[in-house]
Amino acid sequence: MKKENNNEILANLKLGQETFSRNIGLSKQVYFGLTYEDITRYTGIPQPTMLSYDKYWVSPYISIAKQIAELYCADLDTLCQKDIGFYIVEQLAILKRFIERVAGDYVAVKNRMSDWIDKQSHVEEFGIYEELCNQLQVEIGRLNKEERAVNINRDEGVAENFTRNFNNLHKNLGISYRKISSALDISIGNLTRLKKGGEPMLETVIKLSAFFGVSIEDMIASNPNFNYEHLQQEVGKFNIRFGEFPPEGLYFYAHKRANILTKEQAKKFVEELLS
Repeated sequence: MKKENNNEILANLKLGQETFSRNIGLSKQVYFGLTYEDITRYTGIPQPTMLSYDKYWVSPYISIAKQIAELYCADLDTLCQKDIGFYIVEQLAILKRFIERVAGDYVAVKNRMSDWIDKQSHVEEFGIYEELCNQLQVEIGRLNKEERAVNINRDEGVAENFTRNFNNLHKNLGISYRKISSALDISIGNLTRLKKGGEPMLETVIKLSAFFGVSIEDMIASNPNFNYEHLQQEVGKFNIRFGEFPPEGLYFYAHKRANILTKEQAKKFVEELLS
């Protein structure tokens, strides 16, 4: 692989960590309305440490990254590969999961949405997504005041799962550490440390998951179903760009903007989205 191409790939992979930091900062402030004090109370992560992750001053260890993802009701692949500020469906999903996790309900949200729809001269489908996300954020703010959020503990098994999966991929795909090191700019010493059970940082797992052609979540799963024959063909095809707003996202945005609903259709749509 030419050096300039490798540099471009590494730059693209670095965007995964940047996207993670951007998404967790957005989730904290906008979607969940949490303070750093709240996060410390829910997770035990010190405020300065969480700030360093939000600002991309440092990459978290993978078990902490998973803990943060669970706090925000998302998986690591979503947080590292999508700017969820552009993905209204992703926003809606994580907000719903938060409310359901703390045994909240949608009664007040549905009532406010019904009042909002009645006041509109016309209702765009995308507008329903936007307003519903706004109302869910209001509801989460109310639940936060009641301290309804559950404790999110760090799972040490995540690091153990990674070690086992990394070693299985390395062994079954027959790829040398030298090749991995050259492709991903990870030292052989660090790869050896990972082999022996050293916990990786998120940015390292992003690189390795892309290299092996598997998801980040599969890299830390307790029992992933790796198809080694398929992955043998995928190794090396890891020029993945993170954090982009792909054409299908643009299509969704434009299509839902153009789709006008009657008030009855809009209320029924709200019921469907909250089911």
